[in-house]
Order: sequence, then structure tokens, then C-alpha cells
Amino acid sequence: MPGEPGRGAPFTGLRQAEYFLAVVDSGGITAAARRLHVAQPSLSQTVRAIERQAGAELFERTPRGVVPTPAGRALVEPARRLLAARRAAGRAVSDVASLRAGRLELVAHASVAADPLARAVGRFRRAAHPGVGVLVEDAPDDDELVYTLADGRHELAVVSLPLPSSPDLVTEELGHHDIWLAMAPGTAIAPGPVSPAEVSAMPLVAVLHGGSARHAIRRALADTGQEQGSGHEEGTGHQRSTGHERDTGREQDAGHDEESREPAQAVRSWAGVVTPRLGSVIPLVLTGAGAALVDRWYAERIAEQGGVVRPLGPPVRAPFGVARRREPLSPACRVFLEILRETCAARSAEGRGT
Repeated sequence: MPGEPGRGAPFTGLRQAEYFLAVVDSGGITAAARRLHVAQPSLSQTVRAIERQAGAELFERTPRGVVPTPAGRALVEPARRLLAARRAAGRAVSDVASLRAGRLELVAHASVAADPLARAVGRFRRAAHPGVGVLVEDAPDDDELVYTLADGRHELAVVSLPLPSSPDLVTEELGHHDIWLAMAPGTAIAPGPVSPAEVSAMPLVAVLHGGSARHAIRRALADTGQEQGSGHEEGTGHQRSTGHERDTGREQDAGHDEESREPAQAVRSWAGVVTPRLGSVIPLVLTGAGAALVDRWYAERIAEQGGVVRPLGPPVRAPFGVARRREPLSPACRVFLEILRETCAARSAEGRGT
């Protein structure tokens, strides 16, 4: 509490407030010096400095010892509040460090929000640290996400991979999403896996901006000779339908190379329906607007509502994981990352990807 002499702000630091109260509570300079384990002349000098800063005499000598003057008595309660605030601040820091309180802040792609992020957050809150609040923000486009991680605005991102490379970041792959074909209720299609060539003949729903899934789908289409010019290699409702829908409305995605930078108008040229949001894919498919390639979690939600879903053959997989700076994580993030790893390992054991 720095202040000017005589302006009512007598303490230039917490130590002065502590020394002042020690004199009040001990009833004398000598007893207070013993209590504080400091030399008596040093304590006397500190008391005089406090009085100069306060612009008033704070103590007087009486037969009963040193007692506060009216000005000194007026200062006792503010000094106690000041030290109480210091103790409260120390407890708050300790609580956060020991994960009894505080907040865990994450940024995530929509494609991983339901699976596996939701399960990991549930475990973190339910079983480990219910006193820690969790904030999950939507990830911006990939280039901006890398920038915000590198400059410290975000500490940990749960994302589809790969991200644009950065020497400031490390990524860790934790699993993958299997991409499935989802169609409207009543669609007539043979049982069993659907080939990329069959997908190419279908009207499709696309998410405007692509991501990691486009690389997996491009490879699958290339294997069947359907890669470029077929108007569908990214029209899969995957586009980060295991995808990361982009809410930014940008005309160009944050792709990983020049080949993947596809203008929005090109997307519209081959997709029957284009939506900026991954969540819109489910109702669009269910109402017959088109088929979509989505991750298994979304496929199961569509099937629960009567949609027809099929795996792809051969399987198409989109990896996911975490990204962070090359420095130690906060205690909350460190614990959460371990829980996320365990969640992904359990997910793999259930047959949902390694």
C-alpha cells in the first residue's frame, strides 16, 4: 500500500503492517521485537517511519506500556484487514496449486468436443477435482489457433491433427476418429462398408472449412482415382465433420499446405449443401438434404434418430490429440492432460481408436 507522508496511507508494504500490529498486540517495542525476532532499534525505526508516512503519532507511553493513540487505534482494523487479505491470497494460490479451486481453461475443435473431450472433463470434475471450474472455448481457425497457443493466450488445445507446424509448439496424438457415412432415414443401401467411389455418387452436405479429415479422405479418394475434380473429396460432411467447423466465416481455411487451401466458392461448387457449423450436419442429414461423412460419435447420434449409417471401406481415419507450448503446464492442465490420456486409452480399449 504505497502512499505519501501524511496522506493516510502509512504502510509501504505488508511487513510494516505486521510490525505495527505486533507493537499493538504486545504492548511495547521490546516485547514486539522479541515476538518478531528483530532488533529493537530496527523495530523502533520502522515505527517512526510509519508515523511519518501517516502524518500522526500512533503510539504513546503510559504506565501500562506503549498503547495506540486515537490515530493508532483507527489504523488497527485496516492493518488487520490488510494482513487477512494477504493470508486469503496465499490460501487461494495454494488451493489452485493443489487443485482445490480455480479454473481450467481449454480450447477445442468441435470434432473432439463430444468425443473424447466431454468424457475427460467429466472424469476431471467428477472424480478428481470438483472444485476446479472448466471453461472450453471454440477453437479459431488453425493458423490463429497456433498463434494463440504460441503467444500464451491458450495453454492447452484439444484438436484434430495435424495443425500447421510451429517451432514453439508440441503436439501429441492421442487417438483417431473413424469416418462413417450418414444418410437420411429410409435410404436404400446395401449392408456393410461403403467405398469412396460409392460416396462420390451421392449428394453431400459439407462443412465449409476443412481440416485433418480432408487429408485422410483425400488419400482414400486418391487410392480409387477419385481425388481431384470429382467434386467430393472434401464435400464429405466431414470437413471437420470429424471436423472442425469454422465459425469465423473466412473464405479460406487454415490449411496445412497450398493444396489444401480451398476457397469457399469452390466448396459450394461441388457440395449440395454447405454449412459453417458441424452441429447443423445432423438435422440436414436427417431431413434428406444430403449424405455426410462424419465421425463415429456423430454417426451414432444420427442413427439414434433413425438415420442410416455405414462405415467406410477401407476405413478412413482422422487423428486427434493435444497441442501446447514447449514449457511446463499449470497444475490443473497437467492433471487434466493425464486424465485425457487415460480416457483415450480406455476409448481405444473399447474399439474406438488408438
